[in-house]
Amino acid sequence: PVLTLSTFSCIIYLMENNEKYALNAAAYNEIADEWHKFRKTCKVNKCVKEFCSLLPEGANVLDAGCGTGYPISAYLSECGFKVTGFDPSEKMLEKAKALNLRNAEFYKSDFLNFKTNLLFDAVIAFDCLWYIEHERQREIYEKAASLLKSGGFFMFTHGKENGEVSGDMMGKTFYYSALSLDETLTLLKQNGFKTLRAETDYSEQTSGTRDLLVFAKKL
Repeated sequence: PVLTLSTFSCIIYLMENNEKYALNAAAYNEIADEWHKFRKTCKVNKCVKEFCSLLPEGANVLDAGCGTGYPISAYLSECGFKVTGFDPSEKMLEKAKALNLRNAEFYKSDFLNFKTNLLFDAVIAFDCLWYIEHERQREIYEKAASLLKSGGFFMFTHGKENGEVSGDMMGKTFYYSALSLDETLTLLKQNGFKTLRAETDYSEQTSGTRDLLVFAKKL
């Protein structure tokens, strides 16, 4: 299955924040087995490999929304990086931990509530940020900056249109939201990032099309 915000029918969700969070976490718990089976067939994305080529040897990398840990966390581990992953789905995390990846640790959290004393060389948020409530989307970039060392790198996929939508995957309904491309790029700049790459309608054979792919560097 390939998901992009642009393919979803627009259904505005008038929910409390915890209801939106619970919707997505519960849905991923229910499809964890099927999702794991699917992801085990996937190769690591070309863009992830390109991003990792920017990182120093032995980099400390945060895999936000790590899911079952495959293929991204597994690839990071194979590259010799120290991996910290988090995800709000307990069942996804069980599968990530069962991989027994070298130099990898996994925690239950969502992006905005993740807390650590560490500063990372890189943060990867592949298909993660669009699950955050629309009213809190502007908090993403300050949070990302707080997790990174000076000179650290931030990679993410996202939507490029302002709004909230829903979509079905593997028989379950998920909530998504995004800001406009212009506002996203402005927020990156305001929070101390230099945008290295901002590609709309990014497409590759591994996982299809994403509305937006960004590489940024914390100055």
